[in-house]
Amino acid sequence: MPYDIFFTDLSEEKKEGEEKKEEPINDKNPLWQRKAQDITPEEYNEFYKKVFSDYKDPLFSIHINADYPLNFKGILYFPKISHEYDNMEGQVKLYYNQVFVADNIKEVIPEYMLMLKGVLDCPELPLNVSRSYLQTNGYVNKISAHIVKKIGDKLASLFNLEREKYEGFWDDIKPFVEYGCLRDEKFFTRVKDIVLFKTTEGNYITLKEYAESENFDKTVYYSDDVIRQSRYISLFKNENIKVVVLDKLIDANFISMLEQKLSESEEYKDIKFVRVDSGLSGKLKKEDSQKVSEEKLKTLTALFQKAIGADEKFNLSCESLKDSEIPAILNISEQSRRFSDMMKMYGGGANMPMPIEETLVLNLTNPLVEKISVKLEENPNDELNSALAKQVYMLALVAQRQLSADELKNFISDSVSLYNQL
Repeated sequence: MPYDIFFTDLSEEKKEGEEKKEEPINDKNPLWQRKAQDITPEEYNEFYKKVFSDYKDPLFSIHINADYPLNFKGILYFPKISHEYDNMEGQVKLYYNQVFVADNIKEVIPEYMLMLKGVLDCPELPLNVSRSYLQTNGYVNKISAHIVKKIGDKLASLFNLEREKYEGFWDDIKPFVEYGCLRDEKFFTRVKDIVLFKTTEGNYITLKEYAESENFDKTVYYSDDVIRQSRYISLFKNENIKVVVLDKLIDANFISMLEQKLSESEEYKDIKFVRVDSGLSGKLKKEDSQKVSEEKLKTLTALFQKAIGADEKFNLSCESLKDSEIPAILNISEQSRRFSDMMKMYGGGANMPMPIEETLVLNLTNPLVEKISVKLEENPNDELNSALAKQVYMLALVAQRQLSADELKNFISDSVSLYNQL
């Protein structure tokens, strides 16, 4: 409060001749009333810890000093979230000319930033403010819009002036920034150029920086499971093609929205996001790739169909990859997989799995595939051809997803049986 408040213990006896100097117990000049340039980072952190009883320093603070026509002041903090099980509910205390009014007013904060903590001093709000008043008042809506602007400005400032610091807490704020982009067009416009993507090597880059990287082919390749998709990632890494990590549930919705926005832009209209197991960059193929005749492709397709018990919809293609160690990879259609994932997320495909388009890509530069091709010409009816074909398929399947209990059991059994035939 703006007036000195003293606490006197009347039970204490004052000694004769003793002059006891009393100190006020309140701060007449709270942090939000001071100029931002006069406040140190340590003071911001100390104020945060004292007001919100948090032992961790916040990620960053936003000092607000809005003049006409809004006229309000405050300090907002983005708290440090240690892990996904932390309480992410924020708290914004409301004051009226330094007089405490309410402990938490969520109505002035956009829903996608409800984890924010802070204090707001709004002299134009009544002291007996009610929830219904906050929800319908135009002044409150303007405060919320101003806060969104200040958040966007703060993030842009950190990105431009303190990039290393910005990257340091990007993982903490990423889900909220992405959700904000999905929910608020104006917020997306403010932050779209400073959204970061973390690569599989641990670096952070913007979409523009990705597009300017070596071997960019109008496609942003991503992984949603770095461990499971490590074999695919190594293919791209060998050719110096960056792969970004998008392993959160919100990422799928975010990149779909981003693709739509990019299609409306002249500079990035042709850019698509493709998971590493959903598309083969031309950079992964040999320039003098040999072509397979249509007749031979039919023969190989028939062999693999029979070996793995696939139906007529089974797709097979042949490519000459630069990496000769991989006999085959299993490519999943990006569009059909996204649709299937969406159906599962919203419960529509829980009991009735959606079909996903798969293509087995044989690597013609691999010795095992070459051996199968030669043996197939020498003796088309040799059972070893079928066993080798199934082994190639299963190796591709292992690299694409986790095997079921029965698949793993059969894979081990077939492997032992195949080794005995060689």
